Amino acid sequence: MVTRTVRELAVELPDLDPDRLAHIDAPWSGHLTDAYVKSGDGFGLRLSGARLRRTHFEGLDLSESDWEDVSVEDCLFERIDFSRARLTGLRLDRCHLLGCKLTRAHLTESVLSNVLFEECRLDATTLDDVQTAGPAGFTACVLVNAVIRDCRFDVATFDGCRLREITLTSCDLRGADLRGNRLAGIRGITSLRGVVIEPAQLADLTDAVMRDLDVVVRGPMR
Repeated sequence: MVTRTVRELAVELPDLDPDRLAHIDAPWSGHLTDAYVKSGDGFGLRLSGARLRRTHFEGLDLSESDWEDVSVEDCLFERIDFSRARLTGLRLDRCHLLGCKLTRAHLTESVLSNVLFEECRLDATTLDDVQTAGPAGFTACVLVNAVIRDCRFDVATFDGCRLREITLTSCDLRGADLRGNRLAGIRGITSLRGVVIEPAQLADLTDAVMRDLDVVVRGPMR
């Protein structure tokens, strides 16, 4: 294992040696253990009840995939295209997503523990009933126009992310660290109860409060 720190949050990640992994082409079916998948076409790949262990996925097109009840442990996803994928009932433990694209993907009813999203595109992504059971970090990610519903991110840190125009609905983010991010245009202010921010973000937060409460300001500024 290796440990990455996102601000003050320590995330345990896999330490995989490619020379000790079996080279497998996409698409595959069923379980994977100690594998290196970097060739083939995984477009629209369907997985149900699979277990993925100690596997490095690199440079694959997995867009429009449909994964259900997949357990993923000690895996590295590097430059994977998950655009428009439907990912339901996943359990991610000690996983690193590096430079991945999840544009318009739908991640639902899933659990994250020691997961790092790094330089990923999650624009217009929907996160529905996703929970953190351990540390989860988002660093240098794009979440513009993402929809986050019924999620609990109490052990999470976002750092250097673009959170513009995110919509939050019925979320519990108490304890989440949002310092170092732009919060402009965020909707769903009640879901931000108990988050950690820094003074420079107060203006963005004030705009969000006024928009959500439909506040009208009249009269001269003093």
